[in-house]
Amino acid sequence: MKKIFKPSFKKLSILLMAAGAMVILSVPATWLWGYYERWGLREDFDQELVSSLSANQELIDRLTGEAELEKIKQLAIAKRAQLSTEQTIAILEIPKIGINAVVVEGTEEGSLRKGIGHLEETALPGMQDNFAIAGDRVLWGGPFLNLDDLAPGDAIRLKTTYADFKYKVTSSVIIVPEDTSVLGGRGKDEITLITCDPPWSTSNRLVVKGELVEARLLDTIQG
Repeated sequence: MKKIFKPSFKKLSILLMAAGAMVILSVPATWLWGYYERWGLREDFDQELVSSLSANQELIDRLTGEAELEKIKQLAIAKRAQLSTEQTIAILEIPKIGINAVVVEGTEEGSLRKGIGHLEETALPGMQDNFAIAGDRVLWGGPFLNLDDLAPGDAIRLKTTYADFKYKVTSSVIIVPEDTSVLGGRGKDEITLITCDPPWSTSNRLVVKGELVEARLLDTIQG
């Protein structure tokens, strides 16, 4: 697994280092630019949701008799196959630290300017694997500024275009940028949130992990 994920994680590290080099001079500018980049993202997600309903229902109809988690898995696989960079994926909610934000595909600069990006080689929620996302703590609105306040048991919620997910935090650790083991899957649904640590440095990575508590099809899908 380590060899599979290393290239993208290294690219993410480089991007976050480059961003960190601009911190002192350009934090206000990046926040303003971040607001501009995020403008309309929720509308984009809502449009994705509406446009996905027909295809979702067609797939569900072919899976009659399957368990709900299997239906969700197949919807997630189908969704991942058609994703493009910067496409909206989900709404992330973490009540304890006030996060309510759109997650987009990719961790290129354009995606991270929008706030929170999905590491493309990792799974989507519901695929019974590891869904990994990254965000900055200082630049582009600092979506993960207070990620270090999370503790085991805290709630994380995701709304995708096919299902709703609830996770609980299981761990919060500091790692070196070269450690890609946190991206590996363990054959079950997990979420991994990654940012720089400390906030004004790129020397380490703060990684928060959570495990799935509940997953259910959207009410708009007749399962």
